[in-house]
Amino acid sequence: MNAVIQDLRYGMRMLANHPGFTAVAVLTLALGIGANTAIFSVINGLLLHPVGVSDPDRLLAIRVKYDMLNLKSIVISPTDFADVRDSKQVFSSAAILDNADFTYLAGDLPERLLGAKVSWQWFEVFNAQPLLGRTFRASDDQPGSSAVAILAYGTWKQTFGGDPSVVGQSIQLNQLPYKVIGVMGPDFQWPNQAKLWVPMGLPPGEYGAENRFNENYLAVARIKPGVSVARAEAFVKVLGNQVVQANPRAAAYAKDSGWGMFAVPFTEFVYGDLQTPMLILLGAVGFVLLIACANIAGLLLARASTRTKELTVRAALGANRWDLIRLTLAESSLLAIGGTLLGFFLAGGGIHVLQALAPAEASVVVIRTDAYVLAFTMVMGLLSALLFGIAPAWQLSVVRQFEALKEGGRSGTASRDQQRVRAFLVAGEVALALVLLVGAGLFLKSLARIQQVNPGFDPRGVMTGALSLPESRYKEPQKQIAFYRAVLERLRNLPGVESAAATAPLPFAGGGASSSFNIEGRPQLPGDPGPHSDLQWVTPGYFSALRVPLRSGRVFTDQDREGGLPVVIIDENLARQYWPNQDPVGRRLRRGNNTPWATISGVVGHVDRSMLVGDTGKGVCYYPMAQHSQPAAFLIARTTADPAKLAMPFRAAVQAVDSAQPVYDFLPMQERVLNSLGPRRFAVTLLGFFAAVAVLLAALGLYGVVSYAVTQRTQEFGIRMALGAQRAEVLRLVLRHGMKLASAGVLAGLLISFLLARLLASQFYEVGAFDLLTFVLTALILALIALIACYVPARRATRVDPMEALRYE
Repeated sequence: MNAVIQDLRYGMRMLANHPGFTAVAVLTLALGIGANTAIFSVINGLLLHPVGVSDPDRLLAIRVKYDMLNLKSIVISPTDFADVRDSKQVFSSAAILDNADFTYLAGDLPERLLGAKVSWQWFEVFNAQPLLGRTFRASDDQPGSSAVAILAYGTWKQTFGGDPSVVGQSIQLNQLPYKVIGVMGPDFQWPNQAKLWVPMGLPPGEYGAENRFNENYLAVARIKPGVSVARAEAFVKVLGNQVVQANPRAAAYAKDSGWGMFAVPFTEFVYGDLQTPMLILLGAVGFVLLIACANIAGLLLARASTRTKELTVRAALGANRWDLIRLTLAESSLLAIGGTLLGFFLAGGGIHVLQALAPAEASVVVIRTDAYVLAFTMVMGLLSALLFGIAPAWQLSVVRQFEALKEGGRSGTASRDQQRVRAFLVAGEVALALVLLVGAGLFLKSLARIQQVNPGFDPRGVMTGALSLPESRYKEPQKQIAFYRAVLERLRNLPGVESAAATAPLPFAGGGASSSFNIEGRPQLPGDPGPHSDLQWVTPGYFSALRVPLRSGRVFTDQDREGGLPVVIIDENLARQYWPNQDPVGRRLRRGNNTPWATISGVVGHVDRSMLVGDTGKGVCYYPMAQHSQPAAFLIARTTADPAKLAMPFRAAVQAVDSAQPVYDFLPMQERVLNSLGPRRFAVTLLGFFAAVAVLLAALGLYGVVSYAVTQRTQEFGIRMALGAQRAEVLRLVLRHGMKLASAGVLAGLLISFLLARLLASQFYEVGAFDLLTFVLTALILALIALIACYVPARRATRVDPMEALRYE
């Protein structure tokens, strides 16, 4: 132990005597470790240990699917939930959620609070405890119970000033009194954007078998201690099969529609779209750390050549190989400790940057440097010390005592082994840098191709905003319709506005509904799921506002109102699926047996619903909102001016009709479409940044090797020029040495890039794994940067004074 302490003290003195070397090595390592820690912090906060969720690996999201209807994962029905909730042998608790909007009016302007209606065990499922007050009880979740609410921490702080006395008080939500019974802590925020929670309060009849296929609720369940995750997931599948068998009609429908119930790990369900991009980024920053370690190893090897005589003397005085290895590893360990500490602090800033760049679904998540992140950072520091310390330590431990002592003052000459190791390290740096550069290029090209995809409408120049009409003031459909008409009339009269409409839902804004329907003249057998489509309710002017093309028939007009002929517009995908080679205009369909037949008045182009790539292509039925009023909707307006400037006029138009009605979620339609690419854009941006850092580090490594070679061969260059060699010949000689290393790295990098690109081929859109242009262009870019890195020291070699070089030692 005393020997180790002495080595550490000696290492500290050596590093202190070379502050420039120490600063470069520590900063290089800190960049690599900091980047890795920042990315891992996000993965930890999203996928491994999300803040506010106790034992997330024991939490499942319960979903259903309809394989024959192209519905792969949707919410569940109250009946499904009751079956899961009552499965006490597998689940300790279960709960459901439905989003809800509330209007809170405390001052002149109404404030919209995005809330959630939940069953009473919602907080129990997450093992979440309140900061103040209590959570829900079973008695709170009964129809007719007193209205109570629990506030999110942010709402309590921002809207209620962090006043503890708000617990127990009554607040007005949608002009109805709710008693605040609790405030959750800052860690709990599920769902992510909820400002408050209220009890679901479903009547017992809602859980009946007749509602088996009426899916409306997001469900989560906590696995009982002692039950494995695999068993719980298998149980949910079996449960779904068993419960429908009790009803022959339900069993037939489930079979024909491909209905089934299944479970998904909670974090995978919430952040599944981010899992692959984050793992790719973790691999990218791993490459950056490897390059940083190779750089530091090269620096240590360069210093090693100046210490050969010192270590030879130590060996001659009795030091064995382990003593010499321990001495050099002590110095590497000190560099690793410095780089790890600095990298940990740099990661804090990196996390803020990542959250600023993160897509919407992850930007509100709390990312913290907990014990798992700290452990990861320490492991990275230890691995880094081994990676960049072993090679120099081993090289320095192999000393040829008598040869080194005979060399006298020429202790700065590197051995051939050291030169080969440094050459290998630099070629490796170039190879890894090229892999990242190629990866960034492929993902960037794929993103560019996706952004060129036509979503079926023109999002440019369109502003959108959302509103939710409270039942207390707009319970009757006539009042809802009158409100929309008055607001839209004001919007259409705004300067520059070409058209305006209301819609529920809005493409690329989340949400949605789907339903089976009957086609007149086509008998439907018992259990047959029949035709199926997505649903959308719109006002006249919707298709012109988004410039959705009309294929046949007509669009809605003001004559399509309550009391008029029921009409529906379908999209071209639905027309091709159920009326192939026919004109469906004039045909009739209806949803359910208790609704009137609706005549198809027109066929419009298909519109992507939520993503530019991977859209299901499911057909849509559009219904006039005047005949099927919706309390929650989006307002849209096409303008010739900047759509972002319509936010205030939107709000003014709404509040001119109802001063207590908030409007929110203002966003140009083009931004909504681009936001659907959030995970891809996030990954491409960071991958490009890490590739740039990798190229910079590789260039510095190559520059260092060539510079060191020039220093070592100064005398040789002096002799060559003294014997008549031209400066251009010396320049070519040095460039040839550096570019050989770079070329070896480029060739190795191209091979590795090709292999990795094939593994990631499924992540690219209309870009081949071996995209020749990307590979060639990135290789040329890196080769040019390498040439510049070699040229600077090569230029210096041509300026050597032959007389001084001959005296160089």
